[in-house]
Amino acid sequence: MTAQQITPASKASFIGGLVFFLLVLVLVFVAGWQFSRWVQGQQTAPIAEVRLYGQFMQLDAAELQQQLQQQFVGNFFRVNVDQVQQFLQQQPWVYQVAVRKQWPDTLVVVVTEQQPVAIWNADLLLNNKGELFQAPIAQLQQALPQLHGPDGTEQDALNMFILMQQLLQLHQLSAEQLWLTERFSWRIQLADGLSVQLGRQDTLKRLQRLIDLYPLLQQHKAAAMAEVDLRYDTGIAVRYAEPETKRKA
Repeated sequence: MTAQQITPASKASFIGGLVFFLLVLVLVFVAGWQFSRWVQGQQTAPIAEVRLYGQFMQLDAAELQQQLQQQFVGNFFRVNVDQVQQFLQQQPWVYQVAVRKQWPDTLVVVVTEQQPVAIWNADLLLNNKGELFQAPIAQLQQALPQLHGPDGTEQDALNMFILMQQLLQLHQLSAEQLWLTERFSWRIQLADGLSVQLGRQDTLKRLQRLIDLYPLLQQHKAAAMAEVDLRYDTGIAVRYAEPETKRKA
């Protein structure tokens, strides 16, 4: 068995391969170091923009965006999405929020606003899903019906009001207030101020009876009607407003 001789050519090939390997290691190290520096730089890169989306009627979008800019614009990686959501959920008129980061420097915020459909017991609001929420009633951009009732009956009151309003509007009438008493008796007030007692049973049938008799009742006396009581099986009771001259006397 003869020993293998190392020729000048094989020695040069070995050295060349070793140099190439070392160069690759150096390049990998440099690339890793550069990447590490880039990541560190990105970790301190600020959020440059907040994009706010939604259909706003009650909320001031410009003011809300300014608040977000002041409180949460900063480090991209350190901005806590949960904190942004909690901040927005505490704002009046906000129903739902979605927040996400968009690479490299943007915070995207989508806000769903509360849709108020009625005022409940003078100090709370009902949204279109029958849920109570609190917001400044004075800021309402539109007039809303007022519903009154015991705690926990807001969904029943809203459903009944919708049914009554649909029936009334078929005959060019409208309700603006509804009461549900502790004994579950219904009363409404029409847009012209007429108070209507409907009782606990056959509520919509009794309301239809009022609609049928309304033109006749208006013609019966010159004075305006103040209250109609439909809590009778075979008749109704009507109270007319006192004449102005009598009231002044």
